[in-house]
Parts: sequence; structure tokens; C-alpha cells
Amino acid sequence: MSVADRTVIARRPFLSGLVGILALAGIAALEGPRLFPDLFAKHYDPTPFDDLFALLPDRENAVRLGATLIQDRPLPDLRTAATRLRRRLGGHSLAVAIADDLARNRLIVAQGWLLPESLAELCALAARVQPTV
Repeated sequence: MSVADRTVIARRPFLSGLVGILALAGIAALEGPRLFPDLFAKHYDPTPFDDLFALLPDRENAVRLGATLIQDRPLPDLRTAATRLRRRLGGHSLAVAIADDLARNRLIVAQGWLLPESLAELCALAARVQPTV
């Protein structure tokens, strides 16, 4: 086989194919988490309080905040705190509970921050159950 018999790859078709493959890979990378959320979601060990922790948008930062909060004030028994939170939430979202706390002026001061009681108690509960990340 001589050098003249070899096929030459044309530059334009090669580059357009490469751009197409890169575009498909980019779309798959961007849309993958939306199409398969359980594949990319963080998984935590099951706890008896997962119904409450599911309300948190960012569990890791909630644990960090809760660790700071329980330094200032200890949380009562875990089951008592969870029961009180469930009663306060009443099946509503965390946003409704926070709005209710703000309307009733139920706020906690922690290192210069004003936090709604529901959010603070939920973060403190998460910090007591989960190890600090």
C-alpha cells in the first residue's frame, strides 16, 4: 500500500462532526441532572426525621448552620423537637412556617443573625442527627 492509496480526512467534515459530538456531550451534561435527578442527587443515611429534612433545600448548609446554633443553645430531646416542628409545620411547606414565624415575630438571634424559629430548630435538629460535613 502506497501513500497515494490512503484516504485523506477532509478538514471540514471532521471539524463539523467534532463540533456536533461536543454539542451533544454539552447538552447531555446540562440536561442530565434534570432528566435523571436521582442519579445526581446526594443520598443520606435514613433517619426518623427524613420527612422534615426533605423540606430543606440544602441539607449540608443546614447542618453547618445548626452546628453553630446548638453551640449557643442546646436542643431538647430529638423526638420532642421533631414533634414540635411537625406540629408547627402542620403539613405545610417550610416557607409557610417561616412566613408564620415572621408574622408572629418568633425569631432567634444567633451570632448577629435573625433566624425564624422553625428554620433554626430544623437546622439544629439536622446538626444533631447528621455529622458535620
